Amino acid sequence: MKRTILFSTTFFACSFVALLAAPVAKIKGKGRTNRAVEEATLPPDSAPAASLSWHIWTASGGEKLEAKYKALENGIVIVEQKDQRNVRFPISRLSAADQKFALACKSAEPRPPMSQEIINKAAARLDTTINEALKVSKTEANPTSSDSLFLRRLYLDTIGRIPTDQEAQAFLTDRSPNKRSTLINQLLNSPGYTMHMYNWLADMLRVKDDYGKGAKAFLYEDWLKDQIAMNTPWDKMVHEMLTADGKLNQNGAAGFLLRDAQMPLDGVSNLLTTFLGANVSCAQCHDHPFADWSQHDFYSMAAYFGATDGFHEDVYKKARRLLKSDEMATINKAMAVQILASNPYNLVDLTKNKLKFPEDYHYKDAKPGELTVPGLIRWGDTKKDNPAYTISTENSAQLRNQFADWMVHPENPRFAASIANRLWKKVFGLAVQEPVSDIDDLSAASNPELMTQITDYMKQAKFNMREFQRILFHTAAYQRLASKMPEDPQTYRFQGPIIRRMSAEQVWDSIVTLTTGDEADNCLLRRGDDLQKTDLADNQITLDAVQSVIDEMKKSGMAARSGGKKGGGNPKALASFYEGGVPQYRSGLLLARASEIQQPAPENHFLRLFGQSDRMVSDTNTVDGSVPQLLQLMNGPVQEMITKNSLALRNAANAEKSEDQVSSLYLSFLGRAPSSAETAKAVDALKNGLTLSDIAWVLLNTREFLFIP
Repeated sequence: MKRTILFSTTFFACSFVALLAAPVAKIKGKGRTNRAVEEATLPPDSAPAASLSWHIWTASGGEKLEAKYKALENGIVIVEQKDQRNVRFPISRLSAADQKFALACKSAEPRPPMSQEIINKAAARLDTTINEALKVSKTEANPTSSDSLFLRRLYLDTIGRIPTDQEAQAFLTDRSPNKRSTLINQLLNSPGYTMHMYNWLADMLRVKDDYGKGAKAFLYEDWLKDQIAMNTPWDKMVHEMLTADGKLNQNGAAGFLLRDAQMPLDGVSNLLTTFLGANVSCAQCHDHPFADWSQHDFYSMAAYFGATDGFHEDVYKKARRLLKSDEMATINKAMAVQILASNPYNLVDLTKNKLKFPEDYHYKDAKPGELTVPGLIRWGDTKKDNPAYTISTENSAQLRNQFADWMVHPENPRFAASIANRLWKKVFGLAVQEPVSDIDDLSAASNPELMTQITDYMKQAKFNMREFQRILFHTAAYQRLASKMPEDPQTYRFQGPIIRRMSAEQVWDSIVTLTTGDEADNCLLRRGDDLQKTDLADNQITLDAVQSVIDEMKKSGMAARSGGKKGGGNPKALASFYEGGVPQYRSGLLLARASEIQQPAPENHFLRLFGQSDRMVSDTNTVDGSVPQLLQLMNGPVQEMITKNSLALRNAANAEKSEDQVSSLYLSFLGRAPSSAETAKAVDALKNGLTLSDIAWVLLNTREFLFIP
């Protein structure tokens, strides 16, 4: 795919995440990061009067582009053109003057809500709360973990993969007193963070490539990755998802609500559970038997979406008639389906709320078939004068927006608590209140004071998920040795994190790292740009319009990259959709990060066998063991990649002494040096006929490799 909007294709790529990888990738052969951007200094008079004004950006090669400055993150400049499309490029590719201008724009932006000093103080307060609970329960805090355990845990929890042998060696030999803090901040500002957070959110938000009937959600996936990469605060991200208008192939943010466009009531149930931890699924059909939620409550909440239409049956039927007509005989039908499928998915607001109570409604507070009146739930601890509830329901076309304002308001009784509780579980392996999908009664938390604190810190961080995680990673509690999962989560006092098996995505991404190193962090999939070409007006569902789009697709090469029925699931067909680098293809597997392949992976893929969610229900990623998992590691194509020509194996073979070869493998697989006993055993085995491939196979199949200590 070629894109030349004033700048040459060698100057920029249109994917934010692809370019995000460029400035932080290691300089080959030197094993260090590029600090040029960090060390740049600003002359006192370089700050622009208005960074949002139009500016002519000049590349080092002389190419020019008129656009507004939007952001500078991790060495990537993001600008907005007059057609409102974003362009992203490394700051190093700008002229010297524009590098200074971009840095000046960055310096004029509001500072992050929390300095390192504030982060440290917040972490210390959390530790005090945890330690007091440990004292009351007469539980000893776990000892502080070793550097090697901390290193491996942090890599997996921040960027979703194990460190390479070089990364492990660099940290373990570092003697600086603040090296743990430095590593936390470094990893949270790396491309891998976007990939790992995307996997976490994709499970929670039920992200899928295919919405049914051939409609693809590629633009939504690209949008979500961009929001993570740009560190968009959670409240702003959710607000945009709830208020977005437009089509699945037109506006990425609309993909969230369009996920349930044909089952809008299920969609309301899902979003309440996901964003508020409100367990309302039962109330969709009857009063909840174990909670205060009633069916009337549910329909009152759903009424805020009663004036929203997401799936246009008339457009769908028109497209179906066209596809079945004789005039389509001369058209490539697969391409025609690809063009037409997403157009019926279109979020629009109507002038009237049309949601009614069901015909079998049998409670006295409403009549069957009666029009619903929008109303917001109040929990028992909700104050009467809570400012989040000062919204209007007079304009039906604005109901969604009003609901979104209430949802993300800092004083919403559950919004901040829900995401803080979820992120705590992501970091510690167990939430302060389990399950995360049901936090109606906050007093039921294992440590109510801790729950209150993390909720307050989420608000103080202004819903910045990266900053909030910085606090958690800096706690002494996180940096202690891990404990086994308690039988009753209510009894756990967080004397350390929980020992966990890696998620399916973490296992896969770690295997990719063993095979190719950190190169996969730079291979980024972006398919939404081409999908936008399939946007047709409702009155353009015609043969001529379809043929026109097909002609454009063929010119851009999109037709050759369609990937067949699976919408790009064919690994070889995916190759030309990557920016920043093309992943290797070995043993029948595409070695891209889990976030950068089919969503979710096919049923027979390694990821699904290891528990990746089918994305039908939120939070269904599992870590249960199975025989197929063992076979994958012991005899399948994955072990073949590792034991035949993996980077980890090649690096070990390059060492001259057997002891150093063994040490290299241990650093690659386990993030630590072998003990003297382990070294002696391995060296002896090598002398008696085993090979480095055999040792790699053994390490791959250890529990230590699969678990986060």
